[in-house]
Amino acid sequence: MKVLLLNGSPKEKGCTFTALSEVGNALNREGIETEFAYLGAGPVRDCIGCGQCNTKHAGCIFTDDGINDVIAKAKEADGFVFGKSSTSASSYRFRIISLISH
Repeated sequence: MKVLLLNGSPKEKGCTFTALSEVGNALNREGIETEFAYLGAGPVRDCIGCGQCNTKHAGCIFTDDGINDVIAKAKEADGFVFGKSSTSASSYRFRIISLISH
């Protein structure tokens, strides 16, 4: 089993990372593999419902925010832990879930 820990905070090694690390350590102690994905401090676009992810391409039409790279990792995972700071947007999780559910 593999769990992807997604850090949506603009600070790569801040409090959100620390919290996700604690979760990751607990999962590792139970024999569960973990992997981190950092979304960066730049903007992440909202899903616009265009349907591109349902086509043969099977990726998000937006390619300038790193979500497609995270989606590649997400497709290999069995579970997810989403972490974000209280001041950052959280729309990225909807694009990831939408794309891996097809």
